[in-house]
Amino acid sequence: MKTSQLRSSLRRVAIGAYVLWLVAVVLHMVGRYSSFPMLEPARTGMVVGAALLTLYGAVRIVRSGIERAKARL
Repeated sequence: MKTSQLRSSLRRVAIGAYVLWLVAVVLHMVGRYSSFPMLEPARTGMVVGAALLTLYGAVRIVRSGIERAKARL
């Protein structure tokens, strides 16, 4: 598998996971603030997705800091 195909596949998986996280957030909010039943898997998916997005953001911040440090040295 070529690198460009791998990146494209990974990007599609990441977008799909993000869409699933958004659906989990909406389902949780509907369950919490309406008469529909609250779904525990939606809450779990929302928390796991938020944790993963936070971790991803932290990794990006660290990487950019390392790149800036390398550029200055």
